[in-house]
Amino acid sequence: MCLGIPGRVVERVEGFGDQLALVTVAGVPRRINVGLLDDGAFDVGSWVVIHMGFALEVVDETAAGEAQEGLEMLGRADPDGASGSDSPTGPDLDTN
Repeated sequence: MCLGIPGRVVERVEGFGDQLALVTVAGVPRRINVGLLDDGAFDVGSWVVIHMGFALEVVDETAAGEAQEGLEMLGRADPDGASGSDSPTGPDLDTN
């Protein structure tokens, strides 16, 4: 199972075999590989689901919003991967 993050395409990146796009993820611009999507499957303004730097599918705005809300509820929507702890391994879950 993988966790896909919704992002909105804001620009196609020149070069790289036309396989890169600039996508905003939680408001942060990221270069994403769109080579797995069918040609013409998306345009600037389209929403895509991203995993490990690759756009896996195009989704509508409603689905993207629902996914983002779910991620925010889980506390995993932070694009910098902040864990809420200073530990590089994540939050201290020891409740003793």
